[in-house]
Amino acid sequence: MQIYEIVAGPGGIKAPDTVPTGAVTFRIQATDPEGAWLGIVKLAAGIPLEKHVENLRTAYGYGPEAMAASKAVDREFTMLGGGAVTGQTSVTFTAELTEGTYHLFDYRRVKDDGFTAARIPAVRAEAGAGPAAATALPEASVEIVQCRTDDGPRFSAPDRIPSGAAIRITNDLGQYNEAILMAVKEGATSEDVAAFFAAKSEGRKPPMTDLIRANPVGCVPLSHGRSAVVTAELTPGPYVLTTWLTDFTTARMFAVEGMHQMVTVD
Repeated sequence: MQIYEIVAGPGGIKAPDTVPTGAVTFRIQATDPEGAWLGIVKLAAGIPLEKHVENLRTAYGYGPEAMAASKAVDREFTMLGGGAVTGQTSVTFTAELTEGTYHLFDYRRVKDDGFTAARIPAVRAEAGAGPAAATALPEASVEIVQCRTDDGPRFSAPDRIPSGAAIRITNDLGQYNEAILMAVKEGATSEDVAAFFAAKSEGRKPPMTDLIRANPVGCVPLSHGRSAVVTAELTPGPYVLTTWLTDFTTARMFAVEGMHQMVTVD
């Protein structure tokens, strides 16, 4: 299997110029100790890249303008996921690419002044470019589905995930969303996580300020109806599977609506 390297850092993103069409595997790494949230995106034709960037920046804010921008992003971005990585932990990520041009966005830096078109490289997927890619995503030993239930948006996921397991993420929410894992304090409960996100959404100090023990690792935004496979070597222990994004049908954080799940990494 051919693996294409992507490295994100303060100076920008280094990536291959061309990759084959099909199920393409990337290894995403960060040189910044704070990591990167690197996503692969196909943009709607006829809209300048700068306008796409403006919409994405606004979508990462709050209020009616942010919700309107989120809907524009959902219409105009085909998000194929990617990797939230730390300076110590890389992510191997596989997505299905059809022929065309894709851009690489570091969502962690989307609101930085330095986040300009010059730092958003393009990758061209072409038939016959390099070794032939598989025609379908690889097998995965863990399945995570983002879905809506009678209780609200939820993850359908196992309670235990082996470190280094291939995880298939599928988005069935009706809008783009992410699926990330964050190490949490030993003994933390789902109620602690709910209180943490409720406080964050209201601009308050969380009751358990030391709940989160590490930066996120996992799959960055993925469009509705899309799947991707991610793999990361994680330190065993308790984690929360969650998302920091907003449900633009309610203008509330998905996590506040209950979209978080405690999992153990073995």
